[in-house]
Formats: sequence, structure tokens, C-alpha cells
Amino acid sequence: MDRIPLASQAANYDVNRIGEVEGVRQTLYDFQLYPLLGSLALNFFANPIGQGVTTSPGAVVGSTKTITDTNMELAGQLPNPKSFLVESIEILTFPGNSGAANTFTQQPPYDFVAVPTDLLPLSAGGVNDVWNINNTGHLQFYIGSKSYLDETPLHRFPPKSFVGVDGAVASNSATTAALAIAAARSMGRPYFLDPPIFLRATQNFRITLDWPALVPTISTLNARIGVILDGYLYRNSQ
Repeated sequence: MDRIPLASQAANYDVNRIGEVEGVRQTLYDFQLYPLLGSLALNFFANPIGQGVTTSPGAVVGSTKTITDTNMELAGQLPNPKSFLVESIEILTFPGNSGAANTFTQQPPYDFVAVPTDLLPLSAGGVNDVWNINNTGHLQFYIGSKSYLDETPLHRFPPKSFVGVDGAVASNSATTAALAIAAARSMGRPYFLDPPIFLRATQNFRITLDWPALVPTISTLNARIGVILDGYLYRNSQ
């Protein structure tokens, strides 16, 4: 039988490098429903995976959040020994195709109206939804009991990547059919934090989006809105 190594030698066989930390490029993200009647306040990063209500397209309606909704492991904090350096903040707003409670289905940017109507096509309504939501609202970044960022309106936080769609409207009849392609998103310089903000393990934090009054969607359909914190995740090295 081989001799068992002494305890003092066990570290030679450890798969972890004790005390060593690695930093990887990562985001913290959280998505939730923007109800058709609007909301006075939405709190982000408060519900981790397995809690809250999913808005992920294709998920079972009313089920809890999954990795496609958020990558938070705990409610409003990072588990020990993880920490995060926040360098920028982004907001993503997606128009929906359903008005049912706790339900989000994606709205396609293309629409076909086969009968005479004065109503806007769904895609055009979605453009107005993004316009209404992003051109209003106020963002606060709370850490502990303090606010470290206050900005308004929400279009100040454009995403770094998005799907681009050019808009067009056409008709093949003077009275009946109409085709429409339209999509909207915030654009411009990303919102960088200078200096960046460091979140320690187990430190409470949240992003709150609030409005002084309800801002309903023009389409009368639910939307989906998400907040992304871009930066570096620090964790134990292996």
C-alpha cells in the first residue's frame, strides 16, 4: 500500500489555489415584466433564480425565474466569496405580444394587417411602447442604505448590443392590406460609471426604476425590461 501523504503535504494535491482570486469579464442581469398598465416602481436583482416570476420567452407562464431571466444566486447580494466591479449600466426594453397577467411573449418587428383598420400595426405599437417607457422613468442604484446613482430618463442607459431593424410601411391595396416593419431601442454612448463601483460579497444592493405616475404601454400589451450591470466578477481561483 502506498504511504498516505502527511497533512502538511496535502496542499500539493489541492485543486483550488487557496487565497488566490481570479477576475473574469461578466455581467449581472435581471429581467422582469413591465405590465401594460405601467408600474410606479420595479426593483431589480431582488429575486434570484428559483424565485419571482419568469418573463423568459417560451417559459411556462407563472413559473419562477431561470438563468435566462437573471444570474443572481441570492436576493439582492452576491454570495461569499464572490464580488463584482460595476463599470457600466444598460437597460433593455422589449415590446410584447400578450396582455395576460404575468405573461410575456415576444412581439415580432414585422406585422401584416389584412383588413381595413385605423389601429397601428403591432410592430408600430411596440415602437411606441419602447419610446414611452425609455423616455420616462428614473433609475436609482442603491448599495446598503445609500443611493450611489440617480439618473433620468431611462434612455440614458442604452445597451451596448442590440438587434437593429429598419422601419418600413407598405400596402398592396388602397383599402385593405398593409405591411409594417418597425423596432425601437435606445442608442448612444453607454453609461459608464466613473469611478466604477465595487460590490463586496453579501453587500445588499438593488437597482430601482420608478415613475411619478403610471406609464401604460401604447399597445396595451405587456413588455419586458431588464437591467444589466457590466464589469468584472471576482471569485476564488482554481
